[in-house]
Formats: sequence, structure tokens, C-alpha cells
Amino acid sequence: MRIMNSKKTSKGFLLSVFFLVFWLAPFSLVSGADFDSEVPNFVTDITEIGEDVFAQTSEVTIKLEKRIPRSTDDSSIETAQGIVKSSQDPQDYEDMEDPFAGDSEDLPIMSDPLEGYNRWMFGVNETIYDNVLEPVARGYRDTIHENLRIALKNVFSNAMAPVKLVSSLIQLDFEKSGRVLARTLINTTFGIGGLADVAGEEYDIQDVNEDFDQAMGYYGVPTGPYVVLPLFGPSTARNIIGRAADSFMSPTFLFAPGSVSVGLSVEENINDASFIVDDKKQLEESALDEYESVRDFFHQYRHGLVKK
Repeated sequence: MRIMNSKKTSKGFLLSVFFLVFWLAPFSLVSGADFDSEVPNFVTDITEIGEDVFAQTSEVTIKLEKRIPRSTDDSSIETAQGIVKSSQDPQDYEDMEDPFAGDSEDLPIMSDPLEGYNRWMFGVNETIYDNVLEPVARGYRDTIHENLRIALKNVFSNAMAPVKLVSSLIQLDFEKSGRVLARTLINTTFGIGGLADVAGEEYDIQDVNEDFDQAMGYYGVPTGPYVVLPLFGPSTARNIIGRAADSFMSPTFLFAPGSVSVGLSVEENINDASFIVDDKKQLEESALDEYESVRDFFHQYRHGLVKK
């Protein structure tokens, strides 16, 4: 992307939010319940090192951008969406590689042949998020006690053990497979069905983030083109196949099909969104090109999970 001048460097849009179906889950006012867990965060830290800015997630570190020298010329920038004017002090941007590309030399180029459609669908998803999911997530967060929201997040994570186990076994990663089995056994019993993360807090058995998409990536299956899905957001051809395979291993699909499964999925997604709604709002306001930021962050994050 050629950038000529701008009033400031973009922090980038960090969170690839998976846009959700928008039914309202039943809300209940909860003020008790004490579960000794930390609030889960997707992006845990943003660090500036020299000219570079890095976002730290629980699994991978992602390089976001490079600092750009100032200029005294005009105050316009050229982006994929056209020329943007600035009324502030301009900065000069030289030709440079994708600032989200990171330092990893083995990071493949993300193919985006459907960029026209993807940008349109991204806008649709953003509209749905701004007008439906964000107010719902904020209302949910303000109504449901934080401890209960953490407990629900733990339950949903515990329920995805079959997906994590199968993916780890496909990759012949027996260390992760053992952790999945141990966490599931401990949290399901001593953690009261997974409400509390006893395995992590008491025995330091850390959670495993694995899915079928990562298993395919481990064996060299290419990602395929980038696709923005209606409601669900950033994806790739390989990721779509992986999501479909994961859904067939999900307990909600196996034991609670139909409307019950949909309701549980909605509850899980709204609960997850309630933890990141403020961060997303703050970070999207500083994005120069939200579409490119989400795409490149998603690409780096998924690639980092495969390589981890």
C-alpha cells in the first residue's frame, strides 16, 4: 500500500471480531458468585520497541506497524479506498511493505482475489456490529456479573475439548493431547462442569488452542483465498473447512441440535464480545484502513497459531 502523507500513524485495528448472529440471549441479574479467574483478554499488551509496535495475544506476538518520519508536504494519503485528507500536521509515508507483515520470513502472502466483495461484506458486518452486537454486548456486560461471565467462558472452553483433542492427535502432539485430557477431567469434576479453571489455576496446566484449521495448516494445506463471511467475519477457504469440521465435533451439535445449539452459540458469542467491546471501539477509531488491518491481523494470528 502506497501512503504519501497523514496526520498520524495508524495503530491498526487489532481484533478480528467474528460477527455474530443477533438473537438476544436471556439476561439475568447476577451479583454474587466468586470464581477466582482473571478477566480473559484477546490482546493482552501493546508494546513499542524502537520503530515497531507489537500486539501480544495469549498465543502469539504480532507486529503491527512501523513508525513513519514526519514531512512538511501536503496532508493527503493514498489508500486502497482512495485519497484521504488530513487537517493535522502531516507525516510522510514512503513505499513500504505491508506494515502488518511481521518479521517472520515464512509468512505467506494472503491472497485476496475477492477484495471487492470482501470490503462490501466487511462494511455490512461492521454495520450489524455497531447497531446490534455492540449495544447487546454492552448491555450484557453491564447486567451480568463479571465472575459469571468468566465462568461461562470457562464452560464453553471446556466443552470444546473434543475439537482440541482431535486436532492435537492429528498433529501427533501428545503433550497437548495430554493437557486437553487432564484439563477436561480436572475442570469437569473439581471445576463443577468447567465453571472454574482449576487445572490452570491450581495445577498450572495451560489451555490448548487447537482446531482442524490448524491441523490442516500443520500438514502444509494452503490457506486459500481470504473471505469475509456474513456475520462471522474474517476467514479463508481452509478456515471455512476447518470451522465446518469443528462444528461436527462440538458438543452442542452432537447433543443439543437445532434451536438449543443456536441459542448456546449466541450466548457464547455475546459473552465473548462482552470482554472486548471497549478495546475494539478504541482501536478501530485509530485504524487507517480497518479492512486491511483486520485482514492482516487475522492472517498473522492464524499463521502464528499453526507455527506455535
